[in-house]
Amino acid sequence: MAESMVMQKIQELSEERERLVHEESRHGLGLKDQQRLHKLDHDLQVLWDLRRRELAGEMISLDQDYYDSYDRYTDTGEVSDR
Repeated sequence: MAESMVMQKIQELSEERERLVHEESRHGLGLKDQQRLHKLDHDLQVLWDLRRRELAGEMISLDQDYYDSYDRYTDTGEVSDR
């Protein structure tokens, strides 16, 4: 079975997050990288939600369902730096 676009994006962002977490544990992160890590955490929560919907049989489109201003997992309801 071919990997879905959602899973491909999860894999891509997870690898980037893993790299940043590793770097953080060794040297600490600058503000820009801390912000990126926070955004990755948010985006991965959104993507896993989309993956659950996909597995439930819903048709998912990254263009419509992910790249819009999805703010379910933010503290303030606002997503910046999109």
